[in-house]
Amino acid sequence: MNATLKVHSQALIKKYWLSRPSSERQILAFATAILLPILAYLMLWQPAHTAVEKLHLNLPIMRAQALQLQAQAAEVARLRQLPKPAVLDAHSLKSTVETTATRYKMRDAISALDTQEPNAVQISLTAISFEQWLHFLHELQQEQHVRAESISIAALPQTGMVKISATLSNGGILGNGEAR
Repeated sequence: MNATLKVHSQALIKKYWLSRPSSERQILAFATAILLPILAYLMLWQPAHTAVEKLHLNLPIMRAQALQLQAQAAEVARLRQLPKPAVLDAHSLKSTVETTATRYKMRDAISALDTQEPNAVQISLTAISFEQWLHFLHELQQEQHVRAESISIAALPQTGMVKISATLSNGGILGNGEAR
């Protein structure tokens, strides 16, 4: 059926073309010869040329991103090979927090330090410098791999002083069996 449709349409086009006077056929052929290259340029060449220019501009950025991804993948592989830190139980974590607090001269600011099973402690500080708290928490994170699970901070009237309540954890397994 497609073949008969094709033959029929070609016959209609030939009939239309032959029904035109010779001068009109020449004008149409001349217009086609002029318009066809212009249309080819506008619809094919110019968009392709613009796309190539954009690709040339974006290529260095994409290469930099690819290098960054490769570096990050190498870093992930390296970090996976590092030994995992030992998980402290709640009592060991409590003594670590006390030792670090003593080293930062903030043991007197601790109003409560309670263990929470299996490997967390709840700490409350009545009045402490926020900067001192940040240094204390940073050392716990860097040296002992202790992280803050939750922190509540309230500003005190004295500039830079805060009241803090926090739950600190050393990772491991939660009470419901899920990994932290």
